[in-house]
Amino acid sequence: MPISRFLNTPRTFSALVLLSCSLLLPAFATAFDTVILDAGHGAHDRGAAIGYVYEKHLALDTARRVEQLLKKAGLKVIMSRSRDVFIPLQDRSRLGNSRGNAIFVSIHYNYNRGGSGAGVETYYHRSSSYTLAAYIQAYLVQRTKMTHRGVKSASFHVIRETTRNPAVLVECGFVSNPSERARMMTGEFRSRIAEGIAQGIVAYRKAD
Repeated sequence: MPISRFLNTPRTFSALVLLSCSLLLPAFATAFDTVILDAGHGAHDRGAAIGYVYEKHLALDTARRVEQLLKKAGLKVIMSRSRDVFIPLQDRSRLGNSRGNAIFVSIHYNYNRGGSGAGVETYYHRSSSYTLAAYIQAYLVQRTKMTHRGVKSASFHVIRETTRNPAVLVECGFVSNPSERARMMTGEFRSRIAEGIAQGIVAYRKAD
């Protein structure tokens, strides 16, 4: 098996990050005491939607759950939105750059027109954000047992324009996938997703 495929399998990826990252990754982590959580979409911007299941609601609920977990861990949390309002992309990235000693995490849910998509993936833009993305992805896969779709580079506005701090965008599953949609509609499963994200953030911080 090519090494790239070997590293991209869920079990191997999680094991490498969770068991060996203390040796491989800490040089890239940065000290921070604040997490800027960005719940995707809002108001008229529903995001991914099937029937009355809207990404904007799922993302906000998940972000709130992550917020509570991070506060319990002793971190400061700033929310881009705490209710169903629309925040322009430039305002989200401006918030991401507004504080030092911070990281930026944007929370989303995915969509595939054919309904065949499944799993979670975490995006970064700058190489300095890769380690944060890897930690979150590994813990998210471990906590939810969802398909590992990888840690990927992308040019989404909020992670491209957040230049002051490490910035990642997390896709927490497919609204268009009937099986995943049924799970994400339950508070219990959204709590698992939130725990994975929060645990990844805390582990990244401890690695510094």
